[in-house]
Amino acid sequence: MYRLICICIICLGLLVLTNTTYASELLSIEEAINMAIANNPTIKAFEEEVYGKEMDRRSSIANMLPKINLTYGYARLKEAPSFDLPAQSEAWLPVVNEQKSYYFNEDDSSDPKNNIVFDPATGKPALAYIPPTPAQELEVGTKDNYDFTIEATQPIFTGGALWHSYKIAKSDVEVASIDKQKAIRELKLNVIETYYSLIEAKEFYEVAESGISSIKAHLNTAQAFYGQGMIPKNDLLEVQVRYAQAKQNLIMAENGVKLTESSLNLLLARNLSTPIIIGGEIPMEPLFNSLNVCTDKALGNRQELRGLRLQLGMSKRGEKIARSVFVPSVAANYKYERTGEDPDVEDETWTAGIGLSWSLFEGGSHYWQLSKARSKITQLNHLIRAQRNQISLEVKSAYLSAEEAFARTKVATQAIDQAKENLRIQGDRYNLQVVTSTEVLDAQALLDQAKKNYISARADYAKDIAKLSAAMGIL
Repeated sequence: MYRLICICIICLGLLVLTNTTYASELLSIEEAINMAIANNPTIKAFEEEVYGKEMDRRSSIANMLPKINLTYGYARLKEAPSFDLPAQSEAWLPVVNEQKSYYFNEDDSSDPKNNIVFDPATGKPALAYIPPTPAQELEVGTKDNYDFTIEATQPIFTGGALWHSYKIAKSDVEVASIDKQKAIRELKLNVIETYYSLIEAKEFYEVAESGISSIKAHLNTAQAFYGQGMIPKNDLLEVQVRYAQAKQNLIMAENGVKLTESSLNLLLARNLSTPIIIGGEIPMEPLFNSLNVCTDKALGNRQELRGLRLQLGMSKRGEKIARSVFVPSVAANYKYERTGEDPDVEDETWTAGIGLSWSLFEGGSHYWQLSKARSKITQLNHLIRAQRNQISLEVKSAYLSAEEAFARTKVATQAIDQAKENLRIQGDRYNLQVVTSTEVLDAQALLDQAKKNYISARADYAKDIAKLSAAMGIL
């Protein structure tokens, strides 16, 4: 009894573990989409692009703030800079404006060379004596030279160029974000289409297995009839050939499943050989209200149009920047400088002022740049109109394809019922030896094809609904 209880507990634990493992491996379409977005390298590249544009936006803010430069330098000269003064001989020079010379000594009248010669007519100094001076070297600098400078510049008015540059950089961030959203939308669509293609491939494989089982059962019947001499050899051979063909179809269906799994793993950025377990069947969601409603939503939501509208706004600001060169720009400047032979003993000076800069003529380049900016605006208006037409066509194409696929599902459902009844009738007639194996095998092929048509119609409808959502910009 104790052993039986232990065995039951172990089996129950293994069962729970198996169910947990299966649940963890089961991949829903929402999990596949989230995994693809998180791991896809293209999306990561777009995220870096958004980050780079954000840094450009912050850099454009810095252009409107003060710019402060600090420099500190030291220079050691081999010799102090000097200036050679040549020797001068004694001389008598006329007194200008009765200015007394530094060398004169009016109180010493004993030596006529130290006196000023007065004009006897006016009594005013006329000549002054300049004593001789020897040649000498006069230093005009020092060996050690220190320099410390701080300079600040603040733009005051640039004709709106800096402000519009900031707004353009801000729009660039939004455009990069929209490009990322567009890439995510396309990735979602690829994942959804591949996911449904995988379900389609697995269901094709099930149809191939079912066909083999049916043909195998008919082959057993044909062999029994042949053993009793009820059918000729060629009738049995035909069934055997069809059975071999069914095996080949099964191999091809299995290969299709493996290839589709690899495609989905590629979108999920996983190893291509990673097994994938999916559950459920292809959904049949209801179609949207009307084509006009879908088109209106698409024209309001599509990332391409939003991006072009942002670029149009950026181009209009670019035109304003091009016009800003026709007005002067004003900036304030402050500069503080300390120089000297010793770091602690400096000669200080500072300057502050406001400057105006105005480019009056540069050969007409400003006008051509303005014309280019205006041409860019016209170009974007044309692109917006073309994009609206393209989006409308994409929505209409996806909508009509969805309607067609939905209608095909109804026809395929009826065809399956008819094919099953046809196979039943042909099987009964074969048992009565009214028909040959050809009719039975053809009936089986028709049933398999009807099933495939139904599966394809459901898959196409689900994909077309996803395409329609993507075309509307709401995927």
